[in-house]
Amino acid sequence: MKNLWLWMVVAIVLIGGYFVFFSKPSDVAGETVKIGAALALSGDAAPWGEVSRNAAQLAVDEINQGGGINGKQVILAVEDTKSSSKDSVTAVSKLVNVDKVQAVMITWLDSYPGAESVMPVNMPLVSQDAAIESVNVPVNHPNVFSLWYRTAAKAESVLGAMAQEQVKTAYIVTQNDSYYATLNSFLKKEAGKQGIAIIAAESLNPSDDARTVVAKIKSLKPDAVFFGSYDDKLSVNFIKSYRDIIGYSIPFYGDEFIEQDFMGKSFNPAWFEGITYYVPADPNKAFAEKYMARFGVGPKFSAGTTYDTVKILAKYLADMPSDTAAYMKGMSFNTVTYGKISFDEIGGVVTDRTGIAIKRISGGKIVSIPL
Repeated sequence: MKNLWLWMVVAIVLIGGYFVFFSKPSDVAGETVKIGAALALSGDAAPWGEVSRNAAQLAVDEINQGGGINGKQVILAVEDTKSSSKDSVTAVSKLVNVDKVQAVMITWLDSYPGAESVMPVNMPLVSQDAAIESVNVPVNHPNVFSLWYRTAAKAESVLGAMAQEQVKTAYIVTQNDSYYATLNSFLKKEAGKQGIAIIAAESLNPSDDARTVVAKIKSLKPDAVFFGSYDDKLSVNFIKSYRDIIGYSIPFYGDEFIEQDFMGKSFNPAWFEGITYYVPADPNKAFAEKYMARFGVGPKFSAGTTYDTVKILAKYLADMPSDTAAYMKGMSFNTVTYGKISFDEIGGVVTDRTGIAIKRISGGKIVSIPL
């Protein structure tokens, strides 16, 4: 019996050694570098999650084809945030504690906060699509960064477009959400600079009665209305009610989700006629062409900033600094989205380019509006 147990132990050791010896590099501890990606693959932000997964994998494949990070191949470990704060925290916790990643990227940290609280000290958490002003103000998380477009630039672009159209009074309606609360404050500040009076600002939940707000807008007769929401139900209710009650008599302005909604199945394209909105500018041509070649569609939403996030994390992991915050805020990085960037004290992008474009839906087509 003792000999039988001895041979069983020897067999287990030999089999284990076989799998370690003959396994792929990606299976051998210490031979790979893991980057975690907490992405919204379901829920409200799912259209963004799929785009981000594609762009992240494109970046990882390029890094590996170029020899990896210090000779080690990169693995992209992906978890679904399910478009919620609770599941974002769960996703990041799994990436850190189970998958043992060495850096993390995350989607929509502004609207779905909390994951920053479960990150290990000195490990970077970078969002490709969160407003850093919502994430790191008033509490600054030193190892949290974002490559997303600055909220001030969004406000400047859309209020500048209103000013070009001689708008003097405006009504703001946005989803009741931490990100939109930040955006509202920037819109009000920029409106003052542009000489535009904000006569009212409303925050709506998806279950709220949009028709009541639209009726109020009609009675107050502002020169323009700004609407922002990522929730399909709220957007359908508000935009449909707006067209039913006001029609096209009061100009309508919106955010980057207008373009997503315009192309979505839940919306009547006629509702969007004449809407002016801001949207991330197209990334550089070389990136757009290789994304198209790989996935058969052009890059949209956060494709460019996701690709840049992975490349920046790869640079960080190649250098492995002892002080993450000091390193990230002391470096400059080349990106396909903005060109050369650095990070400021709250972890936001500093660049010469705003990365924001103004567009309008006219005759059923999307056209660019020069500022």
